[in-house]
Amino acid sequence: MDRLSKYNLAFKGLSLGVHRFEYRVDDAFFASFDGSEVTKGHADVSVAVLKQPGMLTLDFHIEGSVMVTCDRCLEEFPMPVDYDGTLLVKFSEAVGEPGAASDSDGEVMWLHPSETEVNLAQYIYESILLSLPYQRVHPEDANGVSGCNPDMLKKFRIVSEEEFGEMFGDAASEGDGGAGSPADAEEESSWEKQLAALKRQMESKKNDND
Repeated sequence: MDRLSKYNLAFKGLSLGVHRFEYRVDDAFFASFDGSEVTKGHADVSVAVLKQPGMLTLDFHIEGSVMVTCDRCLEEFPMPVDYDGTLLVKFSEAVGEPGAASDSDGEVMWLHPSETEVNLAQYIYESILLSLPYQRVHPEDANGVSGCNPDMLKKFRIVSEEEFGEMFGDAASEGDGGAGSPADAEEESSWEKQLAALKRQMESKKNDND
């Protein structure tokens, strides 16, 4: 935790009222967390601290970017981070001895009354991760063109629903031969035969492209 000690906020000598603090996170910050899904990034952290009797209210603003892997082309790209959140720091004798790990549920952090500072590194780290979208893909430019690597997209290309529907329709036509009784048509459109016809259709399109 030594590398993260610079994210300690000393509140013991603060007067009642609002105080502002600035921090900066970098690659070394993310490297301090084992197994972190984010290993590179830079962000500025502003903290407005409202000190009241028996409680601190910390309002955070985090702005910067971190390197993430694109879910579509699997290449890294910088994703913006813009986060606002509030952490309440309260005090209780039940927390444990001074210097022990604090107790937090993400919105409220409990400290022993004799503590004189609070480390904000874990909260900052988790807030950055929570600010990232579930799906992470390269953004599009002003012309609507994706920033994904086109060569990588070719390797991972997936048939679209429209293309699948067209191929499935063509395969079904090949499977039923366009004739026969309703009973025959139902038999010819069985799932196994449609899949076989679809496979032939896809192989044919692949050969045409080659």
